[in-house]
Amino acid sequence: MKTFSIIKLTNLSPIHIGMGREATDCSAHTIHSDTLSAALAAMRVQIKSPKEIKEFINSFSISSAFPFWENHLYLPKPQGRLQVRIKEKEESLTRKVLKGVQYIESSLWSQLIKGEIIYVDQNQIHKNLLSESMNNGSFPIISRSQVNERVSVSREKGKDAEPFFFEWDFYHNKAGLYVLTDAQNELLKELYELFTILGEQGIGTDRNIGGGKFKVEYGGTLELGETKENSNGQLLLSLYIPTEEELPKLSLKNSLYSILPRGGFMAGSCNEKIRHLHKKNIYMFNVGSYFITKEQLQGKVVDLQPTWNSNEMHPVYRSGLPLSVPIKILNYE
Repeated sequence: MKTFSIIKLTNLSPIHIGMGREATDCSAHTIHSDTLSAALAAMRVQIKSPKEIKEFINSFSISSAFPFWENHLYLPKPQGRLQVRIKEKEESLTRKVLKGVQYIESSLWSQLIKGEIIYVDQNQIHKNLLSESMNNGSFPIISRSQVNERVSVSREKGKDAEPFFFEWDFYHNKAGLYVLTDAQNELLKELYELFTILGEQGIGTDRNIGGGKFKVEYGGTLELGETKENSNGQLLLSLYIPTEEELPKLSLKNSLYSILPRGGFMAGSCNEKIRHLHKKNIYMFNVGSYFITKEQLQGKVVDLQPTWNSNEMHPVYRSGLPLSVPIKILNYE
């Protein structure tokens, strides 16, 4: 079992997480761990200096951002078949309903990762959430998306304006996103301060018109996972790049995982002259992936600096350090 600190992102303004310059009509909806750690590093460079930035990124692990509603925290669905039974429903229909679930409330999630089978009512599943029973009987609508039509006006004379579509995610005022981190003491305090600055500047696309801004709250701590003796694997709550040495220990043939391509433009650079450049691409193991190993995952930080002949170029670090929990899942398929 591990204990993590919770940092909540509240009062979120409309947010768009880009999926590429030509795909503005669809938001990624998820802020992943490598984006968050890179954004925090960029804030640190602004208020301090680029020195020791790699050491800073190597000093902590952070989860991707997950939704919450008031005091209800949701965690990502593990890969594979869930040990969930819907009361008075056939197994084939249960599987179909559970396919749409993306997040599970932390209390139910903790039972699942200990190998328990849980029984729920149909009304506990709402859209992509599996929740415990709410006191007032109503289940949350944490966010909604809206696609707006906008116009791109060229700076070149004689060129026509081009319409395009842009998707925003709007969060309820009782909801937001939160992250988990293993940082402690002074490092945790520094991360909180950097998140505060990030919230003022915004994250995602169109920050200059108010997109992706938020307030920060400390949400206490959260204990997750099985004991090492009772666990049979590690479950990712962040993106992960394994080292060459630990790859053989992951038992990939028996594990369940998905791989996510990462790249994009250097939009977070302090130097406007190189923001149009595309970082090198890399693949990472995705959130919810499960590896059959009792060993603690290590991971690594990589430099995705593009090949560019300029003295103004700087390293582009992406963290593949995992935030994982030891789990036990029976009949995992």
